Amino acid sequence: MTRYELLQEVKTELKTWSKKIRALKLTRKFDKRDGRSLEDIEADIWNFKHKYRHQHIAYCEFRGKTREQIERPAEGNYPNETTISRLKTKWTEKIDEDVCVVS
Repeated sequence: MTRYELLQEVKTELKTWSKKIRALKLTRKFDKRDGRSLEDIEADIWNFKHKYRHQHIAYCEFRGKTREQIERPAEGNYPNETTISRLKTKWTEKIDEDVCVVS
């Protein structure tokens, strides 16, 4: 997989997650819950937002943006650096593996 293909794949996944977040937010109203509890819906929204935020930061940094260009978090609302570095490492290894196979 080339770097370009990887970035396109990640971007597509981010778009999918953002659509899921929007759809879940619309199901908060009682008549649209389909028997699910509000706590379950809120937990799903939080999980997708958490994944989205960290993958978005890693994606932008992988493309060369600085953290200041990506976001300015509020005091005490800092992203998980371990998750971000793990994502970037996984993507780098994925690109390196494909380069080694082709060479």
